[in-house]
Amino acid sequence: MLRFRQMTTLKKFASIHANIHNHFSLERHLVDRETYKERRLAELAEWQILVSYASIFKARSASYGERFALD
Repeated sequence: MLRFRQMTTLKKFASIHANIHNHFSLERHLVDRETYKERRLAELAEWQILVSYASIFKARSASYGERFALD
């Protein structure tokens, strides 16, 4: 935590990290190997879908901004 120079940066990182950690925290010690692997693959597939949607949204918002940019 000492690497963050501003409190707002730390708060932003912590909120994002918590969401991602909770998404992948599958409590390995409570389930058998096969169940864990199945859940992990499902979570990774969902994560890839979310990331692809985010990249599409980012590309669309960038192109929208370029079309309507004020000179």
